[in-house]
Amino acid sequence: MAVSTPPPLNRAERRKQHTREAIKRAALELLLHDGYAALSVQAITARADIGYGTFYLHFEDKDDAIWAAMVDNSERLQVEIDAQLADMPYPRREFMSWVLFFDYMHQTRAVFIDVFGSHGSAKLQHNFFRYTAELHERHLKAATYSAGLDLPPEFLAQFIAGALVRLLMWWLENPSAYTSRQMAEMMFIAVFRQPPPL
Repeated sequence: MAVSTPPPLNRAERRKQHTREAIKRAALELLLHDGYAALSVQAITARADIGYGTFYLHFEDKDDAIWAAMVDNSERLQVEIDAQLADMPYPRREFMSWVLFFDYMHQTRAVFIDVFGSHGSAKLQHNFFRYTAELHERHLKAATYSAGLDLPPEFLAQFIAGALVRLLMWWLENPSAYTSRQMAEMMFIAVFRQPPPL
């Protein structure tokens, strides 16, 4: 059965898409430069060179714009990780996915704490947990990854995401002697009840 391709965007749709991308890019650039607390819709619209009202045709508030930009980055990162681990056997693939995850979070620690930490946004915290759970459920249902347990994927996704997000916040907000690899090793042991496949 042939897969139909969507029709090309017309000029108005391309302009709308271009504006949305400009808003997301501006929000992310300002977040990295000025921090979450200093970020405002007015600053985003000035940097994106659009009218104040135009912003609200695309996003509800600054959190909505930040989140859209973060999801784009996360999806690109996930494609890269999946490609890196595609040929790895179970359960090394699962272990290495956590190694790469903790490595990335360590590299973006300051921004992560700023946005998702105790002084960040409750809305974005909720979005991050929901997204992490949905991502795990998607992978479990597609058999890209496995927890090695005969349990419903939606249950496992919530369980793993809950543990992962809470551990991540604790680790990033309370620097300790644990490296990103050690965090991945302990996460693997907690879920799989066996030493990680080194």
